[in-house]
Amino acid sequence: MHSVARWDPPFWVGDRRFTAQDLDLMRWMAQRFGQLSRWELALTLCENLPWQAPNGRPKVHACLLLLEQLAGAGVLTLPAKQGHGKQRPAQVHAEALPCLQVRAELRAVRPVTVEPVPAGEQAVWDATIAAYHPLGYRRAFGAHQRYWIRGQLDGERRVLGGFLFAAAAKALAVRDSWIGWTAEQRQRLRQRIVANSRYLLLPGVCVPHLASHALALATRRLARDWLGRYGYEVVLVETFVTPPWRGTCYRAANWLHLGQTAGRGRQDRYGRRAESVKEIWVYPLARDWRWRLFAPLKVAPDGELDA
Repeated sequence: MHSVARWDPPFWVGDRRFTAQDLDLMRWMAQRFGQLSRWELALTLCENLPWQAPNGRPKVHACLLLLEQLAGAGVLTLPAKQGHGKQRPAQVHAEALPCLQVRAELRAVRPVTVEPVPAGEQAVWDATIAAYHPLGYRRAFGAHQRYWIRGQLDGERRVLGGFLFAAAAKALAVRDSWIGWTAEQRQRLRQRIVANSRYLLLPGVCVPHLASHALALATRRLARDWLGRYGYEVVLVETFVTPPWRGTCYRAANWLHLGQTAGRGRQDRYGRRAESVKEIWVYPLARDWRWRLFAPLKVAPDGELDA
């Protein structure tokens, strides 16, 4: 259960500051519109607060989470969950891509490209990562970006692997100290960091230097893609490497090794979930990344939010 004191206004959720008046509005609307589904209530609140993503879309998922946390702390009372609320799209089942048997020099598979996964191929990407990545795959929520890695094989373009970039860890002592964040700054500015949470080369792909080459291609385009898709700029990428893996491709691609995690889950704020210690690597996406990390939010007016 979340402490009531955590929600004493003013408090920050991401980059938004909530005042006592905001909290009063949320309490009043939760009581006044008890006939709405929780999704409809969150959408209505986003319109009235207002609470929007940098591209102007209402932050319904974040609002839903906040409402449930406030209800769990006894700050407000939510309407009962309804079975006929917003329906999720039907799960699309797909087959993973087949393994490849490729032993070649990097020049033999060039040009290598890193490309966003089209909507029609996302189920195949999901199945492929789930089948072959050591950590498997669960559906990514919030801002994220999938990529295919493609190369030239036998005169045609073939998928060699894939990336996923998603939300950064909520709290990471080594990273936060290196950046110079206070707790409040971390809460407000964390969205400017993304995590390389999945990286896969298909089984059977043995091409020296391909891993670091593809990683460099991905980080070269990530900030532009994120700004175009979500309407705000990201300036730092992080990842975690679990032994016996050593992060060789990250080192070769000039990522910085910061140290080790404390052995908790990457989203664990309360120290309740013990996990193996991981090595922390980061990569700045701009020379002036530290200034950009603290600077006022840069927004693309035509940013598009999609799945």
